[in-house]
Amino acid sequence: MDRDPAAAENRGAGGRPGPTLSVVVPCLNEEKNLPLLVNRINQAMGSAAIPGEIVLVDDGSRDQTGPVIDMLSRQFQNIRAVHHAMNRGIVEGWRSGLAASTGDLVLTTDADLQYAPEDIPALYREMTSEEWDLVQGWRRDREEADRMRDALSVGLSKILQWIFSLHLQDVKSGFIVYRRDVFKDILDFRQSYFSFQSLVTVAAHFKGYRIRQVPITFHRRNAGESFIRRPLVFSLKAATDLPKAFYEYRIRKRR
Repeated sequence: MDRDPAAAENRGAGGRPGPTLSVVVPCLNEEKNLPLLVNRINQAMGSAAIPGEIVLVDDGSRDQTGPVIDMLSRQFQNIRAVHHAMNRGIVEGWRSGLAASTGDLVLTTDADLQYAPEDIPALYREMTSEEWDLVQGWRRDREEADRMRDALSVGLSKILQWIFSLHLQDVKSGFIVYRRDVFKDILDFRQSYFSFQSLVTVAAHFKGYRIRQVPITFHRRNAGESFIRRPLVFSLKAATDLPKAFYEYRIRKRR
């Protein structure tokens, strides 16, 4: 048993020294999912001996998400609580979570448990085994109950692959582990996007970062409702980002 807290905190996968991991989770009306999410993330990191923390960002929730996050931060020493007074969106949740985090590596995931916390060690191991800048979980197997939403998501991913010549799989997945400075640089963009969270792989590719993908299963939402109430409308609005991204990452970069 380690008696040196510093040594225990800096122990990586397999008991060897390794980089610390900050799991950043934007949360919007996710009170029913958070206790299970935190327990499963901590179990996954603990079983793989991954030193890290969980940063829960309440993004202006209307339910009890904020109080639940505060309760969890009192219950677990590795929970950091961040609160937005109003809804600011996933990307701003990432920025606030990144600013509050301390890890060498940063992993983004959703609060609804569609990305399984048990897959975190696989991304972490891949990230630390080679000189990758980010490792993305691509949703090879899907359990999405809403067939229209699933088809629209897959379709937009295919369009992104075609327009930006990305020889990758599911490029829209938000289950990604980054090197800290890489994530900060990717979030430094100039255009005003409706859904930049769909473009992180595009940005990473054109900024010259090394990308690795690991197959995962995309599960059904555990509880609550998605913030995307009308998938078709959301997808059409997200499509308006394509010419902006084309200009920023292809035309402007070429110049």
